[in-house]
Amino acid sequence: MERNRWETAIRCLEIAVHPATDDREVLAAINGFRRTAQNAPLRQLCREFAGSSPSSASAVTDELQRLARETLALRQKLEEAEASRKAVLQRLRDAEQRGDEIGEELLAAEQRADDAERRLAEFRGAYGRISGNLGHENDDLRRALADARRNLTQPIHEPVAPFQAALNAALQRPDQPPAGQPTALTSHPWTA
Repeated sequence: MERNRWETAIRCLEIAVHPATDDREVLAAINGFRRTAQNAPLRQLCREFAGSSPSSASAVTDELQRLARETLALRQKLEEAEASRKAVLQRLRDAEQRGDEIGEELLAAEQRADDAERRLAEFRGAYGRISGNLGHENDDLRRALADARRNLTQPIHEPVAPFQAALNAALQRPDQPPAGQPTALTSHPWTA
């Protein structure tokens, strides 16, 4: 019931201060407020209307302090979450950078592998050409060897005299007589 009384008193004040209220109505609203509030101070009316007595003021203060602590705890959690988010973002950036570096290294390795494959193909081609040429040379050498073996089995019909002259010239010393003149040591000409 007390609550209704205070609401009525507040309503009277609202009418009194409304810009559309004329002077007679303002005086009537103020008198209605005085009768309803029973000469209680406006501060008491507001406090009781709001439901705050000195004991409830303490409860409100306690509630405000509790809310301030919760707000502080939430702010700390928010700061920790933000720091964690920044750390994860930095790790992600580092991973992206490392991925780019690895990509560049992989591209360079692929180029080196392509170069190695190209060189290997060139080597195989050169090896094939050399092997083919060696096969022809081996065939030529085999034929030459067979010809030489056949020639060795046949008697030599060439005179040995030209060789004798070259041998004598090579063996001649400056203090010896020229080749072709017999010396005391050689009584017979050399024959093969």
